[in-house]
Amino acid sequence: MAIQLDFRTLSLTLMLFSLVFGLGMFAYSREHAKFSGIRTMGAGYLLIGGGCVLLGLRHFIYDFVSIVLANTAIIIGVVLIYRGLFRFRGISLRHERWLSTTLVLVLAALMYVYTFHIPDVNLRIQAFSIVFAAACLIGATGFLRHRESHNRMAGKMLIAMFLLVSAFFIFRFFRSFYEVPPEDFMNAGWLSALAIVAGEFLVILSSFCTIWMASDELQDELSEIARIDPLTGLYNRRAFDECCDIEFSRAQRSGAPFAIIMCDLDHFKRVNDRYGHHVGDEVLRRFANTLKEHIRKHDVVARFGGEEFVLLLPGKDTEQGLEVAEKLRAKTADTQITIGDDVCLTLSASFGVAHYDSSDREWSAVLHRADNALYAAKKQGRNRVVDLGTENQSVQAEQMLSTQP
Repeated sequence: MAIQLDFRTLSLTLMLFSLVFGLGMFAYSREHAKFSGIRTMGAGYLLIGGGCVLLGLRHFIYDFVSIVLANTAIIIGVVLIYRGLFRFRGISLRHERWLSTTLVLVLAALMYVYTFHIPDVNLRIQAFSIVFAAACLIGATGFLRHRESHNRMAGKMLIAMFLLVSAFFIFRFFRSFYEVPPEDFMNAGWLSALAIVAGEFLVILSSFCTIWMASDELQDELSEIARIDPLTGLYNRRAFDECCDIEFSRAQRSGAPFAIIMCDLDHFKRVNDRYGHHVGDEVLRRFANTLKEHIRKHDVVARFGGEEFVLLLPGKDTEQGLEVAEKLRAKTADTQITIGDDVCLTLSASFGVAHYDSSDREWSAVLHRADNALYAAKKQGRNRVVDLGTENQSVQAEQMLSTQP
């Protein structure tokens, strides 16, 4: 049996799409409560579906319900879709709320007038088309002003979707002036059927792009988690290696200097042995905060392992790196760490500094020199900053190793 794609059949398909995607959005929002706006979009889909049901019941229920309420519900659904998308992406569009409210009220008033006071199907088509187009333009404007949307394919697709749907309804608006007014909206012609298809396009693509963006965000979070030390919130060694790869490539191209500082807390094992690992963990967190708070925004600090930390200072040579390290050493020594009522600690840290040299074949050579300098700081009594230089460092390191008891 062939299915005739008349207005009622298309309305039924849009209703089914809206119901499925609406309930799907509610379920997704429940499982991923961190994403705001998705529930709002789900409500928008359900309103569109409900409006389509009422439209399909034309001649079977009151005209106020099947015309005024049905078309108003659909427009409110569109408003909730782009409003949910705005909340999801953190978009704030000036005057959006009163513009959206005005559109809904204007449509409801025009539908009422053109149904009961000036009955005219063509006027209702024109009113609905221009309001729908305006609503889609608001959605497109929000994403066009949101710069991040231009860098993501899903954002570009949403912009294109809103603009295409808006363009279709503007075309429908002007086309209606040249058509014979239909006696019955259920037989209003192919443009009205395509309007239902445009609604399906809006529902399907907006939900698809939303889930796509949510998946991208979750993937970015997982990638970031893989780069972060869970105890201190600093970068881990993997992330530090990636930053050093980038900085080393830049240094090779432009000759720009960079310095690496390695540091660790002195006698940290005594803290763990005396007070327990919970106190030791808190000490590491406090020390990590000290490092983060006293470096530049574009400097990189990472936990290298245990109580050892490493810093990457782009644009700084050894002398400048020594200044930074000394400031961090002094700040650490002057900071009293109080944990609860029983623990009050004053700790110190040792620092080794090295900088990029044009003869370095890889950035790990700089790290190796900084590590040797840190070892020298420990050997010389701790709570100090050491730079062994580039040329004589390996010799000094060997001498220190040979004198180790």
